[in-house]
Amino acid sequence: MGSQEGITAKDTVEAALKEIEMNMKGIVSGQSDTYEAGLAIWGRAFSLAGDSKDLMWPMWLIWGALTDWVEVKPNEATTARESMLRAAREWLSLEQSPSERKDYFDRWLFDELGHERPGT
Repeated sequence: MGSQEGITAKDTVEAALKEIEMNMKGIVSGQSDTYEAGLAIWGRAFSLAGDSKDLMWPMWLIWGALTDWVEVKPNEATTARESMLRAAREWLSLEQSPSERKDYFDRWLFDELGHERPGT
């Protein structure tokens, strides 16, 4: 068996979340380029989106939309970067309960970014 022996999917998701939160901290502190850190968040979440429907899937959708906003509407890049800063700051301020995470994801996906709510 390889070096992955004993590593569970939960361990992998938790490690990815730590990486994502480090990128968010870089955004909030101003030590990282907002867009580049956003791309890193998007990529890490994307890599586990299929295995983590409650955490990485919505994280991937949010950061994909935020980074796409910069790419597709460069005249709105400043506003998009401000939204990335706000999304990172808000995530880092959560108590990280399942209900707080769900509320965060629902608000960002449906209210902030305009994704269609399921069943509507």
